[in-house]
Amino acid sequence: MGIYLGIPILALAVVLQTTFIPQIRIFSGEPDLAFLIVLAWSVHSRLEQNVTWAFVGGIMQDLMSAAPLGTSIPGLLIVVFAMDYLKRQLYGVSLPLIILMVLIGTVIAELTFIVIITLSGFRVQLVETLTYVVLPTMGYNLLFFGPIYGFVRLIQRWFSRDEPVFTRDLTRG
Repeated sequence: MGIYLGIPILALAVVLQTTFIPQIRIFSGEPDLAFLIVLAWSVHSRLEQNVTWAFVGGIMQDLMSAAPLGTSIPGLLIVVFAMDYLKRQLYGVSLPLIILMVLIGTVIAELTFIVIITLSGFRVQLVETLTYVVLPTMGYNLLFFGPIYGFVRLIQRWFSRDEPVFTRDLTRG
């Protein structure tokens, strides 16, 4: 079920990111909603679902931008595989690990995007891009990850057969 949820959730995130989110920019940085949703989903999900979410999120981001199709996918995939590797090595996920993954994952996703864009023939001014895009995006992603993680976790619990969302017994009045 989780794979099919990715399409409408990521579509809504990408539409919000291209319409509403640019209104709250600092410099040229803004929260990367698709990245945050894919990362939040990957905290408590299987690698197969996470790869699908990364692929769908990357394609949707590229469809709504001027970037060549497929440019956003490698950065998201690297982050998803890194999260899966860390989950298996550390036997779970803690708050410091999530904060580290948001910060380092943002840098990885943005730098991968910059490299692919540069190889595609676009001119990128690296110092300005790192200063005015990547650093503010890191701050925004850190700020927005909590609410997005809570939303994603609620959806995961809602559609999970193993975990009830509400613990109250509804049969007793």
